[in-house]
Amino acid sequence: MKGKNIIKLISLLLVLCIVLTGCDDGNGQEPGNGSGVNNGQKQNPDSDDPGTLKVYCFELGKADSFLIYNNKSTIIIDAGERGQGKDILQYMENNDIKGIDMMFITHFDKDHVGGAAKLIGNTEVGEIYTSSYVKQSDDYDNFMDKVKEKNKTVTALKENKTFETGGIKIEVNVPAKEVYEESPSNNSSLIIRVSYGDTSFLFTGDAEALRLKEYIGTQPEKCNVVKMPYHGKYTEFMGCLNEFLDLVNPEYAVITSSKEEKEADETKDLLEKRGIKLYRTRKGSVLFESDGKSVKAVQMS
Repeated sequence: MKGKNIIKLISLLLVLCIVLTGCDDGNGQEPGNGSGVNNGQKQNPDSDDPGTLKVYCFELGKADSFLIYNNKSTIIIDAGERGQGKDILQYMENNDIKGIDMMFITHFDKDHVGGAAKLIGNTEVGEIYTSSYVKQSDDYDNFMDKVKEKNKTVTALKENKTFETGGIKIEVNVPAKEVYEESPSNNSSLIIRVSYGDTSFLFTGDAEALRLKEYIGTQPEKCNVVKMPYHGKYTEFMGCLNEFLDLVNPEYAVITSSKEEKEADETKDLLEKRGIKLYRTRKGSVLFESDGKSVKAVQMS
Protein backbone atom coordinates (compact mmCIF):
# COMPACT_ATOMS: atom_id res chain seq x y z
CA MET A 1 0.00 0.00 0.00
CA LYS A 2 2.82 2.31 0.80
CA GLY A 3 4.28 1.83 -2.69
CA LYS A 4 0.89 2.43 -4.35
CA ASN A 5 0.45 5.69 -2.39
CA ILE A 6 3.84 6.91 -3.63
CA ILE A 7 2.88 6.10 -7.22
CA LYS A 8 -0.43 7.99 -6.83
CA LEU A 9 1.41 10.99 -5.38
CA ILE A 10 3.89 11.06 -8.28
CA SER A 11 1.02 10.81 -10.79
CA LEU A 12 -0.78 13.72 -9.12
CA LEU A 13 2.35 15.86 -9.23
CA LEU A 14 2.81 15.12 -12.94
CA VAL A 15 -0.77 16.19 -13.68
CA LEU A 16 -0.26 19.45 -11.77
CA CYS A 17 2.95 20.17 -13.72
CA ILE A 18 1.16 19.65 -17.05
CA VAL A 19 -1.71 21.97 -16.04
CA LEU A 20 0.62 24.73 -14.85
CA THR A 21 2.94 24.67 -17.86
CA GLY A 22 -0.09 24.68 -20.16
CA CYS A 23 -0.91 28.24 -18.93
CA ASP A 24 2.25 29.61 -20.56
CA ASP A 25 2.08 30.78 -24.20
CA GLY A 26 5.47 29.33 -24.95
CA ASN A 27 7.52 32.56 -24.86
CA GLY A 28 7.35 33.53 -21.21
CA GLN A 29 4.86 36.39 -21.83
CA GLU A 30 1.18 36.75 -21.26
CA PRO A 31 -0.94 36.64 -24.41
CA GLY A 32 -1.99 40.06 -25.68
CA ASN A 33 -3.26 42.07 -28.63
CA GLY A 34 0.16 43.43 -29.56
CA SER A 35 1.13 47.11 -29.57
CA GLY A 36 1.08 50.08 -31.90
CA VAL A 37 -1.60 51.93 -33.79
CA ASN A 38 -0.19 51.60 -37.30
CA ASN A 39 -2.38 49.85 -39.88
CA GLY A 40 -5.40 50.10 -37.62
CA GLN A 41 -3.90 48.23 -34.68
CA LYS A 42 -5.39 49.30 -31.39
CA GLN A 43 -3.46 51.21 -28.78
CA ASN A 44 -2.48 49.04 -25.82
CA PRO A 45 -2.55 51.23 -22.67
CA ASP A 46 -1.71 48.23 -20.48
CA SER A 47 1.65 47.77 -22.21
CA ASP A 48 4.74 49.36 -20.67
CA ASP A 49 6.32 49.66 -24.11
CA PRO A 50 5.40 52.92 -25.89
CA GLY A 51 6.41 51.32 -29.19
CA THR A 52 7.37 53.11 -32.39
CA LEU A 53 6.91 56.86 -32.58
CA LYS A 54 5.12 57.97 -35.74
CA VAL A 55 5.10 61.51 -37.11
CA TYR A 56 2.53 62.00 -39.85
CA CYS A 57 2.88 65.14 -41.97
CA PHE A 58 -0.45 65.80 -43.67
CA GLU A 59 -0.85 66.74 -47.32
CA LEU A 60 -3.03 69.81 -46.85
CA GLY A 61 -1.78 72.17 -49.53
CA LYS A 62 0.13 75.10 -48.06
CA ALA A 63 -0.97 74.33 -44.52
CA ASP A 64 0.68 72.72 -41.51
CA SER A 65 -0.47 69.78 -39.43
CA PHE A 66 1.63 67.07 -37.81
CA LEU A 67 0.24 64.16 -35.80
CA ILE A 68 2.80 62.61 -33.44
CA TYR A 69 1.87 59.41 -31.66
CA ASN A 70 2.90 56.09 -30.13
CA ASN A 71 1.11 53.47 -28.01
CA LYS A 72 0.86 55.87 -25.09
CA SER A 73 0.28 59.43 -26.30
CA THR A 74 -0.93 61.54 -29.21
CA ILE A 75 0.21 65.09 -29.92
CA ILE A 76 -0.78 67.44 -32.71
CA ILE A 77 1.17 70.48 -33.88
CA ASP A 78 -1.09 72.80 -35.90
CA ALA A 79 -4.33 71.79 -37.57
CA GLY A 80 -4.38 73.05 -41.14
CA GLU A 81 -7.07 75.30 -42.61
CA ARG A 82 -10.80 75.36 -41.96
CA GLY A 83 -12.35 72.33 -43.61
CA GLN A 84 -9.21 70.23 -43.22
CA GLY A 85 -9.89 69.05 -39.68
CA LYS A 86 -12.00 66.26 -41.19
CA ASP A 87 -8.91 64.86 -42.95
CA ILE A 88 -7.06 64.69 -39.65
CA LEU A 89 -10.03 63.03 -37.95
CA GLN A 90 -10.28 60.48 -40.78
CA TYR A 91 -6.63 59.55 -40.37
CA MET A 92 -7.15 59.17 -36.61
CA GLU A 93 -10.17 56.92 -37.18
CA ASN A 94 -8.28 54.80 -39.72
CA ASN A 95 -5.48 54.28 -37.21
CA ASP A 96 -7.76 53.81 -34.18
CA ILE A 97 -6.43 56.92 -32.42
CA LYS A 98 -9.11 57.82 -29.90
CA GLY A 99 -8.11 61.34 -28.93
CA ILE A 100 -5.38 63.98 -28.66
CA ASP A 101 -3.47 64.40 -25.42
CA MET A 102 -1.76 67.67 -26.31
CA MET A 103 -2.48 70.25 -29.01
CA PHE A 104 0.01 72.96 -29.98
CA ILE A 105 -0.89 75.88 -32.24
CA THR A 106 2.37 77.52 -33.30
CA HIS A 107 0.63 80.77 -34.31
CA PHE A 108 -2.80 81.94 -35.41
CA ASP A 109 -2.52 82.13 -39.20
CA LYS A 110 -5.49 80.43 -40.87
CA ASP A 111 -3.37 77.59 -42.32
CA HIS A 112 -2.28 76.55 -38.84
CA VAL A 113 -5.35 77.10 -36.62
CA GLY A 114 -8.21 76.77 -39.13
CA GLY A 115 -8.93 73.05 -38.51
CA ALA A 116 -8.49 73.15 -34.73
CA ALA A 117 -12.16 73.89 -33.94
CA LYS A 118 -13.24 70.76 -35.85
CA LEU A 119 -10.82 68.61 -33.85
CA ILE A 120 -11.86 70.06 -30.50
CA GLY A 121 -15.52 69.57 -31.38
CA ASN A 122 -15.23 65.99 -32.62
CA THR A 123 -12.57 64.20 -30.59
CA GLU A 124 -11.31 64.33 -27.04
CA VAL A 125 -8.57 66.95 -26.77
CA GLY A 126 -6.62 67.31 -23.54
CA GLU A 127 -4.21 70.21 -23.05
CA ILE A 128 -4.08 73.08 -25.56
CA TYR A 129 -1.06 75.38 -25.90
CA THR A 130 -0.65 78.34 -28.23
CA SER A 131 1.57 81.28 -29.07
CA SER A 132 0.86 84.34 -26.93
CA TYR A 133 0.38 86.70 -29.90
CA VAL A 134 -3.23 86.74 -31.09
CA LYS A 135 -4.04 87.40 -34.73
CA GLN A 136 -7.72 88.27 -34.87
CA SER A 137 -9.69 86.45 -37.55
CA ASP A 138 -12.80 84.32 -38.06
CA ASP A 139 -10.58 81.24 -37.69
CA TYR A 140 -9.33 82.44 -34.31
CA ASP A 141 -12.90 83.22 -33.21
CA ASN A 142 -14.12 79.77 -34.29
CA PHE A 143 -11.25 78.17 -32.36
CA MET A 144 -12.01 80.11 -29.18
CA ASP A 145 -15.78 79.56 -29.50
CA LYS A 146 -15.25 75.80 -29.68
CA VAL A 147 -12.83 75.93 -26.74
CA LYS A 148 -15.51 77.66 -24.64
CA GLU A 149 -18.26 75.32 -25.85
CA LYS A 150 -16.22 72.27 -24.79
CA ASN A 151 -15.12 73.93 -21.53
CA LYS A 152 -11.44 73.64 -22.43
CA THR A 153 -8.53 75.76 -21.23
CA VAL A 154 -6.03 77.35 -23.60
CA THR A 155 -2.57 78.16 -22.24
CA ALA A 156 -0.71 80.89 -24.15
CA LEU A 157 2.97 80.14 -23.60
CA LYS A 158 5.14 83.11 -22.63
CA GLU A 159 8.14 81.18 -21.32
CA ASN A 160 10.08 78.22 -22.67
CA LYS A 161 8.54 75.01 -21.39
CA THR A 162 9.27 71.28 -21.49
CA PHE A 163 6.63 68.55 -21.40
CA GLU A 164 6.91 64.77 -21.26
CA THR A 165 4.24 62.25 -22.19
CA GLY A 166 4.39 58.61 -23.23
CA GLY A 167 8.17 58.63 -23.49
CA ILE A 168 8.02 61.71 -25.75
CA LYS A 169 9.82 64.92 -24.74
CA ILE A 170 8.45 68.22 -26.07
CA GLU A 171 10.57 71.37 -25.72
CA VAL A 172 8.82 74.61 -26.67
CA ASN A 173 10.85 77.70 -27.49
CA VAL A 174 8.76 80.88 -27.30
CA PRO A 175 9.29 84.23 -29.05
CA ALA A 176 11.51 86.73 -27.24
CA LYS A 177 9.13 89.61 -27.97
CA GLU A 178 5.44 90.04 -27.31
CA VAL A 179 4.95 91.82 -30.63
CA TYR A 180 7.24 92.06 -33.68
CA GLU A 181 7.16 95.00 -36.05
CA GLU A 182 7.95 92.73 -39.00
CA SER A 183 5.56 89.85 -39.76
CA PRO A 184 4.18 89.82 -36.19
CA SER A 185 2.15 86.62 -36.60
CA ASN A 186 4.82 84.53 -38.33
CA ASN A 187 7.56 85.72 -35.99
CA SER A 188 5.41 84.82 -32.99
CA SER A 189 5.66 81.14 -33.98
CA LEU A 190 6.42 78.59 -31.29
CA ILE A 191 9.43 76.45 -32.26
CA ILE A 192 8.95 72.93 -30.98
CA ARG A 193 11.52 70.15 -30.61
CA VAL A 194 10.12 66.64 -30.12
CA SER A 195 12.56 63.99 -28.86
CA TYR A 196 12.12 60.23 -28.67
CA GLY A 197 15.08 58.28 -27.37
CA ASP A 198 18.10 59.45 -29.35
CA THR A 199 16.00 60.86 -32.21
CA SER A 200 14.42 64.29 -32.59
CA PHE A 201 12.10 66.32 -34.81
CA LEU A 202 12.08 70.12 -35.07
CA PHE A 203 8.95 72.11 -36.01
CA THR A 204 9.56 75.77 -36.84
CA GLY A 205 6.08 77.06 -37.68
CA ASP A 206 6.27 80.10 -39.98
CA ALA A 207 9.27 81.67 -38.24
CA GLU A 208 10.93 84.31 -40.41
CA ALA A 209 14.42 85.85 -40.06
CA LEU A 210 13.96 87.64 -36.72
CA ARG A 211 12.48 84.60 -35.03
CA LEU A 212 14.87 82.12 -36.61
CA LYS A 213 17.88 84.23 -35.55
CA GLU A 214 16.58 84.16 -31.99
CA TYR A 215 16.46 80.39 -32.13
CA ILE A 216 19.93 80.19 -33.68
CA GLY A 217 21.14 82.19 -30.69
CA THR A 218 20.11 79.36 -28.36
CA GLN A 219 22.65 77.09 -30.11
CA PRO A 220 20.07 74.37 -30.86
CA GLU A 221 21.06 70.71 -30.90
CA LYS A 222 21.13 68.56 -34.00
CA CYS A 223 17.94 66.83 -35.10
CA ASN A 224 16.97 64.00 -37.42
CA VAL A 225 14.08 65.83 -39.08
CA VAL A 226 13.37 69.54 -39.52
CA LYS A 227 10.12 71.06 -40.73
CA MET A 228 11.53 73.95 -42.73
CA PRO A 229 10.22 77.35 -41.63
CA TYR A 230 7.58 79.29 -43.53
CA HIS A 231 6.76 76.79 -46.25
CA GLY A 232 10.28 76.65 -47.68
CA LYS A 233 10.58 80.33 -48.55
CA TYR A 234 14.08 81.76 -48.94
CA THR A 235 14.42 85.54 -49.29
CA GLU A 236 12.55 86.15 -46.00
CA PHE A 237 15.51 84.73 -44.04
CA MET A 238 18.24 87.18 -45.07
CA GLY A 239 20.83 84.45 -45.41
CA CYS A 240 20.40 82.81 -41.99
CA LEU A 241 19.13 79.45 -43.32
CA ASN A 242 22.73 78.32 -43.80
CA GLU A 243 23.63 79.02 -40.19
CA PHE A 244 20.42 77.36 -39.01
CA LEU A 245 21.14 74.19 -41.00
CA ASP A 246 24.77 74.17 -39.80
CA LEU A 247 23.49 73.84 -36.24
CA VAL A 248 20.54 71.47 -36.58
CA ASN A 249 22.21 69.39 -39.33
CA PRO A 250 19.19 67.17 -40.14
CA GLU A 251 19.02 63.95 -42.13
CA TYR A 252 15.58 64.86 -43.47
CA ALA A 253 13.68 68.06 -44.20
CA VAL A 254 9.95 68.53 -44.73
CA ILE A 255 8.39 71.47 -46.55
CA THR A 256 4.65 72.14 -46.45
CA SER A 257 3.81 73.62 -49.85
CA SER A 258 1.19 73.35 -52.55
CA LYS A 259 1.27 73.03 -56.32
CA GLU A 260 0.10 76.63 -56.56
CA GLU A 261 2.51 77.94 -53.90
CA LYS A 262 5.71 75.95 -54.18
CA GLU A 263 8.83 76.19 -52.05
CA ALA A 264 11.64 78.43 -53.25
CA ASP A 265 14.14 76.82 -55.61
CA GLU A 266 16.95 78.31 -53.54
CA THR A 267 15.74 76.46 -50.43
CA LYS A 268 15.43 73.19 -52.33
CA ASP A 269 18.90 73.61 -53.82
CA LEU A 270 20.41 74.47 -50.43
CA LEU A 271 19.06 71.27 -48.90
CA GLU A 272 20.16 69.14 -51.83
CA LYS A 273 23.71 70.55 -51.74
CA ARG A 274 23.91 69.58 -48.07
CA GLY A 275 22.75 66.03 -48.76
CA ILE A 276 19.57 66.51 -46.74
CA LYS A 277 16.74 64.30 -48.00
CA LEU A 278 13.81 66.56 -48.83
CA TYR A 279 10.11 65.65 -48.61
CA ARG A 280 7.39 68.02 -49.80
CA THR A 281 3.80 67.57 -48.72
CA ARG A 282 2.59 68.83 -52.10
CA LYS A 283 3.77 65.44 -53.40
CA GLY A 284 1.88 63.50 -50.71
CA SER A 285 1.72 63.05 -46.97
CA VAL A 286 4.92 61.94 -45.25
CA LEU A 287 5.25 59.37 -42.46
CA PHE A 288 8.34 59.26 -40.25
CA GLU A 289 8.90 56.39 -37.82
CA SER A 290 11.38 56.32 -34.94
CA ASP A 291 12.40 53.39 -32.76
CA GLY A 292 14.31 55.79 -30.52
CA LYS A 293 17.60 55.07 -32.29
CA SER A 294 17.01 55.94 -35.94
CA VAL A 295 14.35 57.43 -38.20
CA LYS A 296 12.92 56.16 -41.47
CA ALA A 297 10.65 58.02 -43.85
CA VAL A 298 7.97 57.14 -46.39
CA GLN A 299 6.32 59.51 -48.89
CA MET A 300 2.70 58.57 -49.36
CA SER A 301 1.30 58.54 -52.89
